[in-house]
Amino acid sequence: MVLASSISTYQSVVFAQVADDKPASNTDCKRSYDIEASSADHALIEFAKQANLTIVFPFNKVKTSVANSLYGQYCIAQAIELLLRDTGLIAQLNHSGALTIKTLADVQAQQQRSIFASIVKLFSDEGENLMTFPEQQELDYELILVQGIRASTQRAMDIKQSSHDVVDVIKAENIGKFPDLNLAESLQRITGVSIDRSEGEGQFVTVRGFGPQFNTVLTNGRRLATDNQGREFSFDTLASELVSGVMVYKTFSPSMQTGGIGSTIDIETARPFSERGFKVAGSIKAMFDTNSAQTTPQGTVLVSHSNAQFGWLVSLSHQQRKARINEVQTDGWLLNTNIPPEQLTSNSDNIFVPRNYDQRVRFDQRTRTGGTVVLQYRPTPDLEVSVDYLASNFNVKTQSTSMGHWFTSSNLENVVTDENGTVIEFSQNVGHATDFHARTFDRPSRLSALGMKSSWQVSSKMLLEFDVSSSNASTRDKIGAGNALTLIGYLNRSHFSISEGNILPLITGFESADPTILDALGNVMGVSDYLDPINSRAHVMLRRGWNIEDKFDQFKTDVTLFDGFDSNTVIKFGVMYSNQAKSNERWDNEKNAVHCSFCGYFPEPDLPETFQTVFNTGDNFLAGVSGSDLLPKQWLRHDAETLFSFLESVSDINFDAVIRNNSFTVNEQVRSAYLEAEQGAQWRDIEFSSKYGIRFENTDIVVTGFESDLLALTILDQTEMGQLNSIGRAISRTASYDNWLPSASIDAQWQDNIIARFGVSRSLTRPTMSQLSPSLVIIATRQGGDLRASSGNPDLKPFESTNFDLTLEWYYQPLSYISASYFKKKVSNFIVSTVQQTAINDVTDPSTGSDVRAPDNNDTLAEFDLTTPINGQIASVSGFEFAIQHAFESGWGVLANMTLVDSNAKLSPKDISQKFALTGLSNTQNMIVYYEKGRIQIRLAWNHRAGFLQSLVQIQGSEPTNVRSYQQLDLAASYAFNDNLSVFIEGINITEQNVLKHGRYPNQLLLAQQPGARYSLGLRGSF
Repeated sequence: MVLASSISTYQSVVFAQVADDKPASNTDCKRSYDIEASSADHALIEFAKQANLTIVFPFNKVKTSVANSLYGQYCIAQAIELLLRDTGLIAQLNHSGALTIKTLADVQAQQQRSIFASIVKLFSDEGENLMTFPEQQELDYELILVQGIRASTQRAMDIKQSSHDVVDVIKAENIGKFPDLNLAESLQRITGVSIDRSEGEGQFVTVRGFGPQFNTVLTNGRRLATDNQGREFSFDTLASELVSGVMVYKTFSPSMQTGGIGSTIDIETARPFSERGFKVAGSIKAMFDTNSAQTTPQGTVLVSHSNAQFGWLVSLSHQQRKARINEVQTDGWLLNTNIPPEQLTSNSDNIFVPRNYDQRVRFDQRTRTGGTVVLQYRPTPDLEVSVDYLASNFNVKTQSTSMGHWFTSSNLENVVTDENGTVIEFSQNVGHATDFHARTFDRPSRLSALGMKSSWQVSSKMLLEFDVSSSNASTRDKIGAGNALTLIGYLNRSHFSISEGNILPLITGFESADPTILDALGNVMGVSDYLDPINSRAHVMLRRGWNIEDKFDQFKTDVTLFDGFDSNTVIKFGVMYSNQAKSNERWDNEKNAVHCSFCGYFPEPDLPETFQTVFNTGDNFLAGVSGSDLLPKQWLRHDAETLFSFLESVSDINFDAVIRNNSFTVNEQVRSAYLEAEQGAQWRDIEFSSKYGIRFENTDIVVTGFESDLLALTILDQTEMGQLNSIGRAISRTASYDNWLPSASIDAQWQDNIIARFGVSRSLTRPTMSQLSPSLVIIATRQGGDLRASSGNPDLKPFESTNFDLTLEWYYQPLSYISASYFKKKVSNFIVSTVQQTAINDVTDPSTGSDVRAPDNNDTLAEFDLTTPINGQIASVSGFEFAIQHAFESGWGVLANMTLVDSNAKLSPKDISQKFALTGLSNTQNMIVYYEKGRIQIRLAWNHRAGFLQSLVQIQGSEPTNVRSYQQLDLAASYAFNDNLSVFIEGINITEQNVLKHGRYPNQLLLAQQPGARYSLGLRGSF
């Protein structure tokens, strides 16, 4: 694994690395060479292989030179001199055994600089006396023959030392061998990066306290579309085997694309020019899921071929996982609802009531298939054209079974609260039911990206680059399978309690028979044991989902002038145009309350008892979470589609999902231009470099959607109310804004191993798509005061951040370094959600009058909690990052880091009016211990993330969602039979940690999730 800072965005560097752990030295004389005359970049790559050493060189300058042929036996110094004679290139062997290649013109220009010249950036600091001029900006570099942890670490240190910006990178240890099974899991090893997990897999990333929407994600320097409703990118859509590296840019420069206040993350795929000749690499493995006890196959293959002019590469990956995820969930904690005052046994300023309490087991079949095709063509040493295509299908099919109890505040009895107002005990005997659910959480995601780039070295002083790309992503769900629910239940009673010391609440009183229970018609019919299907009645039948289409088109051109205007300055300028069109279509069957056609638990239709069977969770259900031993371990299970079909057959109801009025489309066009310069100077033993510039962006937005008026509320059953709406009408809004984004940075290097960096910049993140929707959407209409609505705001301005960065790095011995960083971000125009109670069109609440089951003249106005986003607040985030990397001669090594963050935008639990807080803010720690020697490789990785605020809302309600602290331990080991074939084992979450979420206070459980562990056994080959 590589875990270190990367190159400056002004550099395009090739690392040619051999497989051996020990670098070559100048004393390794008399090696045989067989190298034909060709462009210098190809000749140097071949030389690295045959000489068994690492070479670092500026790709776009070196490729313009033609190297000499080299045949026969020579020492390294003599061989490299013959190879580069009369080419204008100079080689120097550094202390770690790597050769650094520089141009003679740059060395001469550097020697002529005055101390009073502008302070500028060094291209490379590998040599003891050589200083080179910065190269053209390029967001990618090629890494040749990446093999093994120690070899990767060596190159990573060379990258870190020569970088200008604060950039971290993870590289594949070998072709098709990424250090973790998931991209997000690998990213969390980087200082300042933490992740959100979904069903046991990393999905979203947070960088320096800024969550998924604040991080721009690229592939090979181009923006990627997303399969989510907003801008956040799901890293679980890509197989890690298709990726050769991931770079995380924590600082902003004008030539970089905007959108990432937190970071810009560039995912690199393998390139055919990275290695000459024909290459085949791949792996096959079997993965075992401890929860499901299922074993599934996974495989990857990569084939490439290249010569001096043309190269092609094709890769394919297929993964399957059959997972079982055990869960206990509360959808939300409702604030200050209408509990009867006489039922309160204690007083509190605020009261928090659970919306429901469910126990669930979900069975996921997760299939990920992806591939890449890359073509590279170099007709002359001065011109290169490349075409990249990436595609990935990630299909999640889910069948879940659960038992739950839904609580209605107005029917609660004997309510006990704690000192914070959290309800810790109550009973409900009226308007209450025991429910058995069948649910689906399907996610049919697709992602593709196509790009073409040309680089033309017009002269030794000018480089022209053109890039055009298009990316598409979708989650296609017009049938409402993304969150479908069928429910069979019966009117019952229950007792809810939270005992001190237990995370999981206790639900009792529902299990046994009771002859006194009334049915839906008010008759005393009684109920049997909760596992007896004779109790079963139909209720809610929901199909819900989002059909998402995202398309991102981009064109950009960059011009780099080396030694611009004969001023010893690299000048870069360019323009970019992008057009993003995102369509979020809501499909469900809630229109005209179709989903509630059988609500109420009425005796008819009579459900066949054969529809349900007893499901047993097993004794290990949420083991390790306090209170799990008291959970019910059995309930009734049914098939959703069987129930849908039956109810449609006995009625004229069609439960198909239809498109709804809260669908909307955002079209966003961005036009940008930038100017950037880079200079350097030297004073005594200190070498300085600086980079500065400015970027201008114009953004035009068109938002279209539908809206209908709420006309009335109707009673559906004991808990639900339906909506009567007018015919929908189309609406459209536009907005436009301009932004100027300057930046400046300076580096200082002393004695070839101590580097200090300082930078200041402005960056932005645009509002998330859902915040721009102009439609008023009714979210919840439930009895007991649970009335919620939301509306977007197309006039929102982007978040704008002023960033300060200070870093100190000490490379105290080969393969080892210590670094410390301080950062501060001050974000203006912070978008916050305001909540105000308001009536809508004077609609009344029919559950509030004299007759709670029907409208009457005493009904009061329906007061909705209306949530609307606005600009206004200022958030400040600051923090420290510490990292150490140390390699021992014995083959052992350690990489460790820590991130400490703080902000003025923390949530205060006691302030219920606060709606301004930064999500994702948390401290993190990482440690990797590895052993690599001979044929054996072992890697143990530990990650810890402190508790954090994940969201300001819950599934049901406007209260916050917090995630408890989490730690995970992963293990990987391999044994190489020879240079081409190895066997490996991998373990993910080997201590089987659980994910825990809560509301405003720790005892307000929202989710306890048990994803289990995963183990893999496989073979990896490279030929």
